Amino acid sequence: MTASKACDQIADQLPEFLAGRVSEADDERIRKHLEVCADCRKRANAVSLLQQTPIPRPDPDRWDGFVDGVVHRADRRHRKERTIQVALVVLAAVIVVGVLVYVVVF
Repeated sequence: MTASKACDQIADQLPEFLAGRVSEADDERIRKHLEVCADCRKRANAVSLLQQTPIPRPDPDRWDGFVDGVVHRADRRHRKERTIQVALVVLAAVIVVGVLVYVVVF
């Protein structure tokens, strides 16, 4: 097994290893690998720090109506874009009519 392949396998198992949820054989294999591989030791330290970092829970009051607000803003933006499109079509029609009147009269 190449070093890269071994490192990939170790990286996949690091979260479970750090949580103590690997077999004795895997535990021993991973420990031996970490002794000789500085890159995997760094990765293990990073994973360990991430596992220890608390994840804040969102404030329910802040998120009440969040989806409704996003949908409302998207609808408002869509209506505004649609209004602009209609205005441009009307403007183009007025210009065409104006040009036709000018051509016919003069």
